[in-house]
Amino acid sequence: MATIPDITSEKLEVWDQYKNKQPDEVLASVYSHIEKASRQMCAWYWSSIRTKRNTSLAVRWLSFLLLALGTTFPIFAALQTTSDEKLLLTQLAVAFLIIAGLVQLADRVFGWSSGWMRYISVVTTMENLTRAFQMEWAKYLVSKAAPPDSTDAKALFELAKGLEQELLKLQAEETTKWVAEFNTGIALLDTMIKTQREETDKKLEAIRTSLTVQESAQKADEKAKIAGALEVTLTFKAEAKTIKIGLDSEPPKEFLGTFWTRLDVSPGRHIVRVTTSSLPARTIERIVEVKPDSLTKLDVPMGE
Repeated sequence: MATIPDITSEKLEVWDQYKNKQPDEVLASVYSHIEKASRQMCAWYWSSIRTKRNTSLAVRWLSFLLLALGTTFPIFAALQTTSDEKLLLTQLAVAFLIIAGLVQLADRVFGWSSGWMRYISVVTTMENLTRAFQMEWAKYLVSKAAPPDSTDAKALFELAKGLEQELLKLQAEETTKWVAEFNTGIALLDTMIKTQREETDKKLEAIRTSLTVQESAQKADEKAKIAGALEVTLTFKAEAKTIKIGLDSEPPKEFLGTFWTRLDVSPGRHIVRVTTSSLPARTIERIVEVKPDSLTKLDVPMGE
């Protein structure tokens, strides 16, 4: 893309170009100057309009295409048979609509469409002023039967000066509107970034909270699976006697003592069975709740 030259004066005109000149020469120089100034301004806007118009139309067509896809994909999703296909088409529809919104936001931030409309309005006014100036210039000369003199040169100089001032005024007003729109676009972009950052922070905090809850639950599950220990205190009236003791459905084994212990007991409820050796034999059953990663104690009075 060719670079559009700026509207600028490379250097001032010769300071005495109108000095000691005939009225015809002065009028030719004045007309040439105002023609060059008008063409330079209008040409800059027409060249800029082409770029903004093409970009604006591309943005509009892209937005419309994305809107059409985002609107029709949910309909196609309803026609699918599997949940995965429905979910995929629905997610694509949401993505298309989001991208369409971002494209429209970019148009507002960078001012492609609004700049196109603004430039069209300005350059059309400039062209109309230039044509009106040409007619006023011609009308003045037609109304003069005699050759132009210094008075005519001064009058036409003021006419050209008025046109240039009007063109510069339009340019200044358009530049002021551009600055205001640029600042509005920056403010809008800042607002969107701030809003999106806040939404992202909320989502991030929600994810962190969810991960913390999951981690805590995982640790709790892991801890709940850690084996515990069991200590059974056998209380005799006199000295300890040989008994048979076992846990749950395991075969009981003989034991002599007052403290029976077992490591690596799975957490949960268990049945402790104690069978006396004296006749008649008695079996004592007690239910004990073994806690994970801890020592659980149980007292069993033997009554002997």
